[in-house]
Amino acid sequence: MDKYFESAFNKASSEEQSEVPLATQLHLYAYYKRAIDEPYVSNRSFELNDLRQGFKMNALIQVQNISKSEAKRRYIKIVEDLYPKPW
Repeated sequence: MDKYFESAFNKASSEEQSEVPLATQLHLYAYYKRAIDEPYVSNRSFELNDLRQGFKMNALIQVQNISKSEAKRRYIKIVEDLYPKPW
């Protein structure tokens, strides 16, 4: 699954993001961060009163209880739906 996840990430990274709905971008962001087990953004996001960071924080909170493998699976599914194979 790791190899497929990496392929999905490479595909998503090579495409124009402005054509992807913002909600989907947030899901991809959160699943990716969970899959690679990167620490969540700090509370500083709220101190800066940055709405974008607030949305990111919310997306990360929503996925904090799923496994890394489940996050990878969901990430791959979104990329497959956005960009039909082959890639």
